[in-house]
Amino acid sequence: MIDALFDLLGTFYQSGNFEQAEWIARSILQAIPDDIVSLQFLGLLYHRTRRRAQAMQVFAATASEPPQSDAPDLDDLQASAQCRRAASTRGSTLAGAWYDLGRLLLRLGHRQQAVSAFHAALAAQPDLRKARRMMAKITLNSGRQELHAPEVGTDRS
Repeated sequence: MIDALFDLLGTFYQSGNFEQAEWIARSILQAIPDDIVSLQFLGLLYHRTRRRAQAMQVFAATASEPPQSDAPDLDDLQASAQCRRAASTRGSTLAGAWYDLGRLLLRLGHRQQAVSAFHAALAAQPDLRKARRMMAKITLNSGRQELHAPEVGTDRS
């Protein structure tokens, strides 16, 4: 059931039917209130439909959540973990939405969540070149930041 809902969400998103995609995301959230995946997609849909304030509220709420791991949860019965798996399995229709979500999260300064979204995009569609390029760019920029960061405990006088 969850797989079918996420597949439908991805189909509506890909076709540009954001109203129906939003309805699906809201339906998933009603059934599974702690599902961060559908909440993040809801934020993406708010952003895509120019409801920026609502999108920012959603992303502020999800920023306090621990980063989603691609590793399987110990509790396979946890519904939110099933949502994560359903939305990022190979062949998922949500690969493009994951990519768009990652780009948006990166622009908003939510780097770790963006990385998680790009990983999910690649899990859904391993040959998604634009997601691979974004991951390489993040890795490169991350290395530059480490090079330019002052060392803790060194005196630069």
